[in-house]
Amino acid sequence: MKACNFPGARPIGAPKNWNAELDGAVGTIFVTDGVDTLSGMNFMYSVYQPTAEDLAALNAGGAIRLGIMGRQHPVFQLCVLTAERCDAAQLKPLWDLGEPI
Repeated sequence: MKACNFPGARPIGAPKNWNAELDGAVGTIFVTDGVDTLSGMNFMYSVYQPTAEDLAALNAGGAIRLGIMGRQHPVFQLCVLTAERCDAAQLKPLWDLGEPI
C-alpha cells in the first residue's frame, strides 16, 4: 500500500517524542481537511494506493487492516476511490506501507 501525496495536502510524520529505536519506524502521510456533510465535523483525509501485491492478496480473499494507536477508537471513514477520482485529485503514490502480511 502506498501513501499518496496530492495538491493541498500537508504532511504528518511521527508524533512528538517518538523514538524510532523503541517505538518503530514511522512514515509520513499526507492529509487534507474536509467537513463531513452529514455530521458537520472536520475530517482529515489521507489516501493510499494498493500495490499489485496488495490487489492480488485482496482478490484472493485478503482484507484491509486499520491500526489505531490508543485505547479508544476514533470516528473514521474508509472507502475505495475510483480511478477517475484519483486522477482528478492528482494523487502521487510515494512510499510503500509494506508487503501484505
